[in-house]
Amino acid sequence: MAVERKKDEFEGSRDPITFAVVYNRLLTINREMGITMINTSISPIFAEVHDFSCAICDWKDRIVSQVDGVPSHTASAMESVKAVTRYFGEEIRPGDVFVMNDPYMGGTHLQDVTIMKPIFFNKRLQFIAINRAHHGDVGGMEPGSYCPAATELLHEGIRIPPLRIYKDNQPIADVIEMIKINTRMPDDLWVDMKAQIASCCVGEKRILEMMEKYGEEKTRETIEDIHLYAETRMRKEIEKLPDGVYRGESTLDSDGVTDNPIDIKVTITVKGDEVLVDFAGSSPQVTGPSNSPIANTATCVYVAFLTTVTTPDIPHNEGVYRPIKITAPAHSVVNSDYPAPVAYCTLDTACAILEACWQALAPILPGRVPAGWNRWNGPAITGIDPRNGNFYVMFTFNGFGGAGGAKGMDGYHYIGDGIDLGGLIAPNIETNETSYPHITEFNELIPDSCGAGEYIGGAGAKYRIRFFDENPSVVMFGDGRVNPPYGLFGGEPGTCNMAYVNEGMDGEVLLPAKGAVELKKGDTFSTYPSGGGGFGDPKKRPAEKVRMDVKNGIVSIKKARDVFGVALEGPDFTINKTETKKLREVLNNEN
Repeated sequence: MAVERKKDEFEGSRDPITFAVVYNRLLTINREMGITMINTSISPIFAEVHDFSCAICDWKDRIVSQVDGVPSHTASAMESVKAVTRYFGEEIRPGDVFVMNDPYMGGTHLQDVTIMKPIFFNKRLQFIAINRAHHGDVGGMEPGSYCPAATELLHEGIRIPPLRIYKDNQPIADVIEMIKINTRMPDDLWVDMKAQIASCCVGEKRILEMMEKYGEEKTRETIEDIHLYAETRMRKEIEKLPDGVYRGESTLDSDGVTDNPIDIKVTITVKGDEVLVDFAGSSPQVTGPSNSPIANTATCVYVAFLTTVTTPDIPHNEGVYRPIKITAPAHSVVNSDYPAPVAYCTLDTACAILEACWQALAPILPGRVPAGWNRWNGPAITGIDPRNGNFYVMFTFNGFGGAGGAKGMDGYHYIGDGIDLGGLIAPNIETNETSYPHITEFNELIPDSCGAGEYIGGAGAKYRIRFFDENPSVVMFGDGRVNPPYGLFGGEPGTCNMAYVNEGMDGEVLLPAKGAVELKKGDTFSTYPSGGGGFGDPKKRPAEKVRMDVKNGIVSIKKARDVFGVALEGPDFTINKTETKKLREVLNNEN
């Protein structure tokens, strides 16, 4: 039988070749699970946008592999597995498949439905394959299940505790029908859930092949080593940090039900090779859907450390989390209680938690912590497609914002919010128009949206669509209208998020960050997401880089002169007469 090895035995006893092969094979299995999901799902949110995550847990409910997905999903997946094992215990059998989405049992928000398939070898539970995916609708007050007026979880959709939906590899029809009947798109939901199940089945097949090759004992020993290796790596990185107490904070504009700002405060205490992350002082649990259950909060903390304290090659598993202890006040916005609504927890609140942690770590990791990223700018758009009479739910992923600048590099343009770290993908404009009843009028980078700095933030991408269905509904969920992405070390903040209905037309409306509005055929929706914050003194940005920023349409001539201190004539540049005349005309117009 496999034996857990002690930390001080680790370096000398590990089989490095088997370790490398098994670890990388798990990563490959994880990626193949994701490919299966893309190829078998029918909703663009999965097939194009990739708003799902795949992971693998071991026999002790410890996550061991999670490389295919968005960070806001995966680290909390093992809490869902723990819920299943608490509920079913010894009743878990080969051929079972389980489902849950309960935020207060290890889920995130209700739209994120987690599928789990136990994997048996030698008649023993060895692993659990996991697929967590954000479905277009799971019921609730609003189509799309983002409900700005929600004041309790049940307003947001169906709450699914751990349920067995397959037995002996066959679907349990009555349980599945109970879930489907509580949604607005039951057939789409079930097809996509079957894609999740197929993804987990691929994981099962490949893991069994691996165990046939290495055997149970060797596989288990190697898994223990993978956890221990990750833990050891993280502890060594934490030991490099100076012992001390470091504080950070961020602010959400509001929860959408009241106008009160929401504070996220964190104190990170570094002592030796461990850290304590304490959220004392954060706002109490709020009325609207900006609350975060503790599993979601923990995920954000882990993301903060994995993106700054260590390097990307460290395994993302339970071992890497062991040196990080998290405490959060009960009944707070970062440790909410049922029945508090939580729909925004994976978006704005997650970003704010991540940002607070980043800012606490910035003084001791100035070369790794980035400036602030864009926060989500909504919306969910729903209606009846006149081409086929079908109900639809569309999310505007083409309106992505920019990343924050960091030491040695500018922020990425058009990449999305911080907690997803580029894990979501903007769908193709043409296929998006085929899927949903609208025409795209523009989708392009926004000049001067990025925060100025020695390293500038990434630009956001403005996006406008015109509807040709009769009565589309726009449900905004987002933040960052009041508090823009922060700058670091002299860098300037990015812009604030903005969104309009019928911009530049009669009846123009500036939309709230959170709220619902009914539209009509021919109306337009426009989103202007923020750019990322800047890093370092803008006056230190090389003049040639500023010139290229202007030529690429990222920075205006006026901003180049007034903020970066760069005039676009003189010995710093080689500009021909035609370019000089054009630049002078633009500058004169701006003045």
